[in-house]
Amino acid sequence: MKSLLALILAVPLFAQSELVVDRGLPKINLNNASGSVRSNVRWGWHDKGFLGDDFKIGSPGERWVIDGIRTWTVPGTQAHHPDRIGDAFQDVRLYFGSAAKDLTPVIAGGFNEASDTNENPNIQVTEATQNGEIAYDDFGASLRVWQVEFRGLNISVNGGETYRFGVWGLGRDVPGEDGKRYIWYNHASNAELSGGRQDGADGAMLIFDGGGRFQQRFQAKGEGWDKNADINVQVFAHRVPAGREGVPTRGR
Repeated sequence: MKSLLALILAVPLFAQSELVVDRGLPKINLNNASGSVRSNVRWGWHDKGFLGDDFKIGSPGERWVIDGIRTWTVPGTQAHHPDRIGDAFQDVRLYFGSAAKDLTPVIAGGFNEASDTNENPNIQVTEATQNGEIAYDDFGASLRVWQVEFRGLNISVNGGETYRFGVWGLGRDVPGEDGKRYIWYNHASNAELSGGRQDGADGAMLIFDGGGRFQQRFQAKGEGWDKNADINVQVFAHRVPAGREGVPTRGR
């Protein structure tokens, strides 16, 4: 009887986490070789704040718990191509909140120089270009792409509602360029030209100031690019079973 009880208690309360928002990296029409149908682009907000985006999970009446969020960043300049993410940034933060509220950091951690390692074990950074992704073409400069995963989030959300997010890191000084720091560029793409799933893409991004306060919607077309884009993101979550909606989880 005791062994049976122990077995029951060992069974997870929630279903296994699943990919519920798939707006991953574009698969086709990459870089300048694609000409007018190029799908990939990077965006940053140049020391004034950060860019974000939004997504929905599930349907109204459902309750979900976000376990992880994955995004991608493309650091570097024409002259400086960092070998490691820690060469370009001191830290990284994931901001999150509902569409009606300002964003707040829900997880953060510092980077070690000359390393991709973060001091927070729930922040995992890997170089995507070492794992088969094509390097980013920035006006002829070939830049590395890094995948940034935020794990163990345990954020409770309502199905069918819009939630906003943003990823931002504090840049280190660019060598030889007095007063300039690396900018955190989020990888984005045009949904129609990306190939594959681009869940929730609406052709608009969001601008937030350094405190996470919403400033305005931002559309890339006509603002430095010839088409609109959304930040690439993947969200992993599990649905709260019926009857357990009242169990406390950390909400934002």
